[in-house]
Amino acid sequence: MNIDFLQDVYWGNSVAVYLRFAIILVLALLLKRYITAIFTRLFFTLFKKFSAGYHGQQFHQLLLKPVEGILVTLFFYIAFYQLSLSFDRLALFKRLKPIKELGEHASTRLFTVMDLIDHLFLLFLLFYITLLVSRLIEFVFLVLIDKAKEHNDKERQQIMPLLRDVLKVIVWVFGALSILGTVFHVNVSALVAGLGVGGIAIAFAAKESLENLMASFMVMLDKPFIIGDWIRISGVEGNVEKVGFRSTQIRTFDKSIVAIPNRKLIDDNLENFSERGMRRVVLSIGAVYGLSRTSMETTMKEIKNRILHTAGTVGNPVVQLDGFGDSAVQIQVVFFISVKPDVDFGAIRQEVYFAIYEIMYRHAQGFAYPTQVQINAEPVDEITPGTQSV
Repeated sequence: MNIDFLQDVYWGNSVAVYLRFAIILVLALLLKRYITAIFTRLFFTLFKKFSAGYHGQQFHQLLLKPVEGILVTLFFYIAFYQLSLSFDRLALFKRLKPIKELGEHASTRLFTVMDLIDHLFLLFLLFYITLLVSRLIEFVFLVLIDKAKEHNDKERQQIMPLLRDVLKVIVWVFGALSILGTVFHVNVSALVAGLGVGGIAIAFAAKESLENLMASFMVMLDKPFIIGDWIRISGVEGNVEKVGFRSTQIRTFDKSIVAIPNRKLIDDNLENFSERGMRRVVLSIGAVYGLSRTSMETTMKEIKNRILHTAGTVGNPVVQLDGFGDSAVQIQVVFFISVKPDVDFGAIRQEVYFAIYEIMYRHAQGFAYPTQVQINAEPVDEITPGTQSV
């Protein structure tokens, strides 16, 4: 088989060089997932003991993109480096190159396609390395938070997400400075010094963000609540799900998420209902006029007994005659529901409401309601039976 054609030269490179270039690119695209899976499995062995061995899927998902990105970047650079002789001859523009020994600028220097490829290689490589470190931090804290949940350690559940976010910001800032210094040849020391001079202007521009950040640390120190607590602030009531840099997420009882700026947690009055261990429910029931005292007392006694025997309620409920309205005898009902994490407040309250509904129709002839009707029969009168109304 004659393979002399591989030595033919086109645009400064032989056919063999172009063939190597194509083979490397094809292998990179075809084998990237397979090679990435091997690397992540090998890498996971270093964390297997730490993660108790049951976070393998999460580890693979988190590291898939950065490891794949690093491998593809390396393969692409190796492929394009095969054509470096040609790319070094293709000039994009001219630029001045400083010569420190002479203390002056030399004549212009050509910026070639290969220079561009070198810069892009460093840019993508540093980016994916930074992403890899960030994802590793995320995985470590994922395991730590899961362990805190297993031990029901609410304080660690609260502080771990914030500490994770702080470390990730530090990693990305360091990565950005590395890219500026390595790829774009920015004097990082001068840049940091300049940021120090302009720090006042930045602080004024980001005043609210800095206030929220400082407030998040104050919350961690003062501990007015922990993850899972039932709180009310600025008209929002629900359970705390997450404390972040800027805001705290609260899950309301209708299952929506509300983000409250952290500075409001410090400035506004905050009520922590979890500290008292129970949540109060108050409602007023309207009974029809004409019921006997015995019927009223039986009704209120049944309501109280049903509340006492409903799982999830705590304390001693109060059921008492509260007054006389325009169209109903008012019965006040006050009871308490536990705020433990395994107690569904809405479900227990609904169970009590259903019980009251059944009792009112069983013992009190239903509910009174303000409507105007024409009565063609005798009105209810259990107090003076045998008499007729005028």
